[in-house]
Amino acid sequence: MSVCIHHTSSPVISQEEKQLLKEISGANRYPVCRFELRSSREDELISTALDAVHLERQDEEMEPVKARAQLLKSLEEKGLLVLYYDLKSYVKKDYQPYHDSDLFHLLEQLVAEGSQREGYLFDYAFVKKGMAVLTCKGKYAIH
Repeated sequence: MSVCIHHTSSPVISQEEKQLLKEISGANRYPVCRFELRSSREDELISTALDAVHLERQDEEMEPVKARAQLLKSLEEKGLLVLYYDLKSYVKKDYQPYHDSDLFHLLEQLVAEGSQREGYLFDYAFVKKGMAVLTCKGKYAIH
């Protein structure tokens, strides 16, 4: 089998993005999650409340989590990493902090409040487990 690599220009990345790539590269696993609202009555009914969540602490505030998520999405758009949510297996201790986090508890509260209203479809909060993985291009960008 032969492989053909076409020369392409490297994307421009900020110092903040480069630092995040190094952090992901140095980690054994870099868990990310998607906080979702779901319905037990309709399996297809899913709404993403917060995407590309990576927590550094369980009590982390919303703004730094959203800023990190924007960096992750930007790096994915540039082809430097993949946010992969179709895990066949995972290490439970990597994701327990997400279930126990202040942000997820806030989402659970919103679901509880919403379920008091007539016709509210989302009756539970869900943590969709994922992983950030560097692409070859991403590995090259940090060297």
